[in-house]
Amino acid sequence: MKFLSIFLSLFASVAWAQEVDTLHVAVQDSVAPTLEEVTPPSENVQNTVEVSSELVFGYFSYDEALRFMPEYSIVKTNLDNLSKQFKDEADRSEAEFNKKYEAFLDEQRDLAPSILKKRQAELQDMMERNIAFKEEAQRLMVEAENEGFAPLRSKLSMVLNKVGKEQGLAFILNTDQNAVPYINESVGVDINMLIKKELQGGRRR
Repeated sequence: MKFLSIFLSLFASVAWAQEVDTLHVAVQDSVAPTLEEVTPPSENVQNTVEVSSELVFGYFSYDEALRFMPEYSIVKTNLDNLSKQFKDEADRSEAEFNKKYEAFLDEQRDLAPSILKKRQAELQDMMERNIAFKEEAQRLMVEAENEGFAPLRSKLSMVLNKVGKEQGLAFILNTDQNAVPYINESVGVDINMLIKKELQGGRRR
């Protein structure tokens, strides 16, 4: 009887272990499909990244667009006139200096030391004033150019923003001075005509 009890006890333990294994497998089978549904395929993730990374940009000539504006010729004429005035005055001062300097060279041997020193100081002062005038004229020309073209640049900037947004462009490149020697036209859009069209529309308003 004792042997029979031991045998029945062992049989019950083995049956319980098999039941546990069967339950473990069933749990794994029920969980596995859920994990597959949650984890997206790697190919789908890669395709999404490629599509979102596509950008389209525009390119144009800034100088060409600026010169196309009717206000450009007016500003340019005013700047040319101002530059000519500065140049004429600089030329007059230089001619006056050269005349006095040549006279000084001819007379310096016969001049008294005090007069010689006075003439030298006069020439030195005249030369320094001429140099200062040229530097000031250059500064004033830069200032006049910035002030004269500021409204045109502001207007062009507004047109660029408008065209860029309407065309869905990520950015716009300026091709002046061979700054962009190569452009892939499959992702780059030439907006020169679009810019001119917008500027031309502004002429009629």
